[in-house]
Parts: sequence; C-alpha cells; structure tokens
Amino acid sequence: MMNRREMICFTAAGLAALTLPAFAQQEKRVRRIGFINAGSAQSSAANLVAFHEGMLALRWVEGRDYVIDARYANGVAQAMEGLAAELVAAQPDLLLASAERGVRALAQRTKTIPIVFALTQNPVGSGDAASLRRPGGNATGLTTLARDLGAKRLQLLKEAFPRVAHVALLYEPAGLGSLSQVKDIEEAAPRLKIRVTPIGLRQAADIEPAFKRGAKLGAQAYIISTSGLINVHRQAISDRINRLKLLSISDRVEYVEAGGLMSYGPSFEDNFRRAAAYVDKILKGAKPGDLPIEQPTKFELVLNLKTAKAMGLKFPQSFLVRADRVIQ
Repeated sequence: MMNRREMICFTAAGLAALTLPAFAQQEKRVRRIGFINAGSAQSSAANLVAFHEGMLALRWVEGRDYVIDARYANGVAQAMEGLAAELVAAQPDLLLASAERGVRALAQRTKTIPIVFALTQNPVGSGDAASLRRPGGNATGLTTLARDLGAKRLQLLKEAFPRVAHVALLYEPAGLGSLSQVKDIEEAAPRLKIRVTPIGLRQAADIEPAFKRGAKLGAQAYIISTSGLINVHRQAISDRINRLKLLSISDRVEYVEAGGLMSYGPSFEDNFRRAAAYVDKILKGAKPGDLPIEQPTKFELVLNLKTAKAMGLKFPQSFLVRADRVIQ
C-alpha cells in the first residue's frame, strides 16, 4: 500500500503525463501562410502542388502544420492592391507571392510580416531587395531570369524555323516582368534579323483584337511573355495561334501543355518547390533579409509535336535532340 507521500508523487506524475502532451499540442500551432497570385486558382494549381511537396519533404504537413489562405486576381491587375490589403490585414505568419506585382503590393503594406517570392525577375532592379546576397527588409526568395531569357527564346524560334522574319510579342503593359521581357527581346531582334512588334494586352477583351492586328501586320510567329492575365488565358491564346497555323514560343511549360508549340525557361514548379526551404527557415526563426535570393537551377526546352504535326510543321532533328521534354 502507498503512503501519502508516494500517493502525491504518483498523482503528480500522472497529471504531468496527461498535461504535457496537451501543452505541447497547444505550443505546436498551425501556421497561416497568405498566398497572392495575379492569375487564377487553376493556373496556379501546379505551382502550389510543388510548394506542398517541398514543404512535405521538410516535414511540414498541410492542414496539420500549416494552411494556405489564397487570393487570386484572375488576370485583373487592378485587383492586386485590394487582395494584398486583405491578406496583410489577416496577419498571417508569412506571405507567399509569385512575381513582382504581388511582392510590391504586399511590401507596400507590411514591413514586418515575412514575404517569400518564387518567380520574380529582377528583385534588386525593382527595388524589392537591396542585393541578391543580402536582400534586407522582409522579402526574399527566387528569381526566374525571365528578362535575360527573352532573347534566348527568340533565338530558339529562329534556330527551329530559320525563315521567321516577323514576330508579334504579346505582353501585359501593367506587368513589370512582362515589360522587361519586351525590352530584352527588342534588343536581340536586330542581331537575329527579326522584326518584333509588341502588342499589349490589358484585359481579356484585347486578345482577339491583338490577333487581328498581328494578322494585318503579317506576323509569322508569336512570343508569349509572362503575366497573370496571359497565363489565365493561355488556352485561348494557344488555340487562336494554332488555328492561324503560326509559330509560337513561351517561357511556361503550361503553355505547351495547353497546345502551344514550344517553350523555354526555368521550371516554375521547381522554384515553388524550393521556396518551401525559405518558408521552413523563416518559420523556424530566420530573418528574410539575411537569406540570399537564389536563381533557378532547372531549365526546360519543351516541344509539342502533336501541335507541330497538326500545323504541318517539322522541327529539325538537331533541335529535337536538345529538347528536355516532347509532347507527342
């Protein structure tokens, strides 16, 4: 039989065994991550899946350890400011953004909530970071080098189809990243002996007039730049170009999956997967301003042979062997 002292010790130990796990559960709270994107839930789905994969690899389970509070502008540039204000007002533990427009909208409203970006083009040039090595402030993440790769896409188009002489460039004037690609491509055009005509898209209603203008100017091919509006309507854009039986190239593999002819650029999904490492470090106490901004490490040349065949086109064999992925 236990004496009084033993009974007290036993009872105290039992209570500790019951209360400590409960206390630990309270301490391990679910983190809230606010996500903003200029596109739509559908156009962002693959990237978010990659982000969840990256988090899971770091032992963060969605629903158990963190939740995503997402806001989408659905290609309407004017909506970004209001969405950013909503997210910041909700006071999440961290903010996740795709490109410059979202980063800027968030950064204007908070200097304390950490911001991680996955697809910016030039965060130093846009003023979102002091330097790549030490960004300072409350934002860090990954770049896409989209501006630097604009000329490369024009070059690839010329290599695959040497007779191309006039290219229409679809871009979104409200997008900083889209504008930077225009400059890069225009600078490269004379060297490649190609005429480039930029055609701006401010809203979905501009898509059809853009193609009418391209036809009137005699464009033989289209380069599709990065933007929320264009990504949301990538299916309609690729369908229209294919009906015209014209060449096209984009920086997004999703464009080729939607029926576009070819794409070249960094893997956006890989960038989002790697963004999870930033989120992991920050939620564990690291300061965003101390984490260096990284560049993409995975680039893909993707060709759609099914589309090429339907349009009566053939890629040179020397070009085909360079492809990272071919859609039959």
